Amino acid sequence: MKQLLFLFLWMSAAVAAAQTTFTATATRDNIALNERLRVEFKMNADGDNFTPPDFRGFKVATGPVTGVSQRYINGVGSFAKTYTYILAPESTGTKTIGSATMDYQGTTYTSDPFNIQVTKAIERPREMDSQQPLPELNVHLVAEVSNASPYLNEAIRVVYKLYVSNNTGIRGWTDVETPKYEDFWSLTKDRRDEPVRDGTYKGEPYRYLVLRDAILYPQKTGRVTMEPLVMDVNVLVPSGRRSFFGRQQNVLEKLRVTAGARTLNVKDLPQDGRPASFTGAVGQFDFNVDVTRSQLEAGESLNATVVVEGTGNLQLMQLPEIEVPQSLEVFEPERIDNTDRSVNSITGSIEDNYTIVPQFGGTYEIPAVEFSYFDPKKKQYVTINSDAQEIVVTGPAVTAATPGGTNVLTASDTFAFIATSTDLEDIDGSTFFGSTAYWTILGGSFLLIPLFLLVARKRDQTAADVKGQKIKKANKLSKKYLSDASRKLDDPEAFYESLERALHNFLKAKLNIPTAEMSKERIDQLLQQRQVQEEPRKEFMELLSSAEFARYAPSSETSMQQDYDKASRVINALDKQIHRR
Repeated sequence: MKQLLFLFLWMSAAVAAAQTTFTATATRDNIALNERLRVEFKMNADGDNFTPPDFRGFKVATGPVTGVSQRYINGVGSFAKTYTYILAPESTGTKTIGSATMDYQGTTYTSDPFNIQVTKAIERPREMDSQQPLPELNVHLVAEVSNASPYLNEAIRVVYKLYVSNNTGIRGWTDVETPKYEDFWSLTKDRRDEPVRDGTYKGEPYRYLVLRDAILYPQKTGRVTMEPLVMDVNVLVPSGRRSFFGRQQNVLEKLRVTAGARTLNVKDLPQDGRPASFTGAVGQFDFNVDVTRSQLEAGESLNATVVVEGTGNLQLMQLPEIEVPQSLEVFEPERIDNTDRSVNSITGSIEDNYTIVPQFGGTYEIPAVEFSYFDPKKKQYVTINSDAQEIVVTGPAVTAATPGGTNVLTASDTFAFIATSTDLEDIDGSTFFGSTAYWTILGGSFLLIPLFLLVARKRDQTAADVKGQKIKKANKLSKKYLSDASRKLDDPEAFYESLERALHNFLKAKLNIPTAEMSKERIDQLLQQRQVQEEPRKEFMELLSSAEFARYAPSSETSMQQDYDKASRVINALDKQIHRR
């Protein structure tokens, strides 16, 4: 009896083992070079340790996508576990899909190999089959560019949209390659919380999501390539099978989509009609110079603010400087940023706030300031002049006021308070003229004439060296912003903005280049022309990239401190090398 029972159990196990199958099937055995092939490996049991073949001669476009289905028909259940691949042939000829393996209850099962004949590309590629459409035909990532032919430093908007056909669902996405926008000054914003909208794609009804948008300011002219955005999207597609209740079953496939690279034709700003006061501002702006006080006491302070307001490259432009009489002490300006980074461009205002302290009484004039910008809509330059500002200072004047008049001081009146005539008297009744003291003073005066001439020449050279004065101010401004960055280590965005501005001002000081020419390619070229050593040059370029991109990614206080220390070291190294040459 025991022997019969053992024989029955053994036969049952053998039948169960014989019922376990592991097969490989393809949608077709003959495809064209520009068609896709779906290959499915299926086991009718819940196996594991699936090992695919190497798919030699094919590129894996999608997969593996795992599917599990279980059905009950008239009380009889069936189970299937599948691994699906979508393959793209790499060349023509006979290709072999090798064997795959899978384990179940200690036994390894092997699928049979089979051949696929790949012919030349055809004009109209066929879908793989009617029940299982290609997800590539239903999901599209598109980069919509507002202007493919912008001017240098003109804002363009790039919107990334994911279009999905109405019979296809998605279950999230991840970035694979994100554009770095190396030839652009950029601002990006993710919009993962945007609602699904209805639209059309190539005339067909689609739904779409706005994934992100970017505002780009091109920093070089000519043909400029915008890198592609590449993403993996989890797509639900019909499986061709139905559930117990008759509903269509879907499988989840990972699909890699790309918006593709875009090439823009960036136009240079016109040379004809370019004003001397143009410093790289592109957009639409208003300009003014405001003073906080028009009457004050000598020794008190007032603020003069140079304000540019509007829409355009506010973060990149250089504001014009105010010129004041030398009797007014003026301090380096403080930059105030009141910009709003909207989805279309940068709007708002930037200000340079000067602190001015009059030393003497009198009436002073702050001359009118000229500001020029290029309007890409009008395709022409626009120049705005501020009004001259008059300041009345009470207190000891430089020279005695004339009766009924006002003492108006200009830069040439700086030493007007020095008396130019003398009234000498005899001391102790002795005669001064002809004395030893007289001849000593007279001779000493002649000896001091060369010294006075040398000082006057040096002063004239300094006053005439407008470029040198600007470079000196730019050096101070760079140090100011670098110092400002050290106080913002708790705010990554503000820190990297200050760091980027310090680097730009350092370049203006050392290389004497305007903001409009500050592309990374141009900067690297100028540093090489100055024979700057490779290590500090590369570190400086890395800092520019870090300052540009770290504002849009999480940054730790440690990394910001490292960037600050690196900036101090590299600026000092470049300063010595550029100055030496």
